[in-house]
Amino acid sequence: MNIIFVIYRLGTGGAERVSVLLAEYLKEQGHNVSVLVYRNDGSYEINNNIPVVKMPDSSNFFLKHIKRIFFFFKYAKDETDLVITLYRGYDFTWLYRKFSKSKLILSQRNDPKAEYDNNISARIQCKLFFNGADAVVFQTREEMEYFNRSIRKKGVLIPNPVKQDLPTPYSGEREKVIVNFCRLTPQKNLKLLIDSFERIHYSYPDYCMRIYGDGEQKEELERYIRTKGLSEKVKILPFSKEIHTNVRRAAMYVSSSDYEGISNSMLEAMALGIPCICTDCPAGGARMVIKNGINGILVPVGDISEMVKAMKKLIENPNYSKYLGKEAEKIRETFSIQKICNKWEKLIEILMAEK
Repeated sequence: MNIIFVIYRLGTGGAERVSVLLAEYLKEQGHNVSVLVYRNDGSYEINNNIPVVKMPDSSNFFLKHIKRIFFFFKYAKDETDLVITLYRGYDFTWLYRKFSKSKLILSQRNDPKAEYDNNISARIQCKLFFNGADAVVFQTREEMEYFNRSIRKKGVLIPNPVKQDLPTPYSGEREKVIVNFCRLTPQKNLKLLIDSFERIHYSYPDYCMRIYGDGEQKEELERYIRTKGLSEKVKILPFSKEIHTNVRRAAMYVSSSDYEGISNSMLEAMALGIPCICTDCPAGGARMVIKNGINGILVPVGDISEMVKAMKKLIENPNYSKYLGKEAEKIRETFSIQKICNKWEKLIEILMAEK
């Protein structure tokens, strides 16, 4: 089978990571797989046998789209069986589906209310492209329920897998470090996390916090940390390929996001056995994975008091903290790459049978 993945870039986003994992899995199953990107920054390594092709670009908005449409039609030709885009879609994939016998899978990767309620352009694109796809993959049922019946009928629930080559969980005494690793964007509400740590610092001055990541808010967050006099205790460090080794001994992972699909960093932290605290945010990804008080702790979105309370609970109860970490490790099996890719493969088989 000839399969094309379309990704904005081989960057550090969750959709990109899942695209790479799925592309490599399908390649191992004997399919011809290629990846088209807008930006070839090479942040994620990918199997050398999978061609990565950069789409044409232009500073002119209309010319850029025309170039990409013609390029895609020429590249895909009539031999392409399936196009997968872990996004709401692109104009060239939708048009190609209209004029070919290939199948098209699109996906919703974030809270649709946050993404579409105040963005008319995105809402129109979403309705157009999702209705034109053969299947739409959702990570949570809450995501799916946002859409109308015609889109829900095409919906399939497939969560993110846990990264397979993670270090083994750490079982010794944990370092007095609180961590998060994510894109530095307003969605993550990292100012709330910094405010929470400020309160923790008063009671537990030997603790520090490390936030790993890059993004549009980096300079703003660094200024915010300085204004609070926390520069020695709170550090923003660049995301690296050694991130999981760097954080595996941490006392806890804390996510303050206002909304998420299923956070890959949350899954990875849990799989490393790090005790986790996450906001119970839309679109229900944390709630789907974390059994509150058993393999992690859920706190209300934007509630600094509850977040601080949860952080203190882990600091003051090391045995409970260790219990949460051991229970969290079990998601390595529940959300294994093999299990999640099997769900994708089953969906693809159903679509190909229809073809």
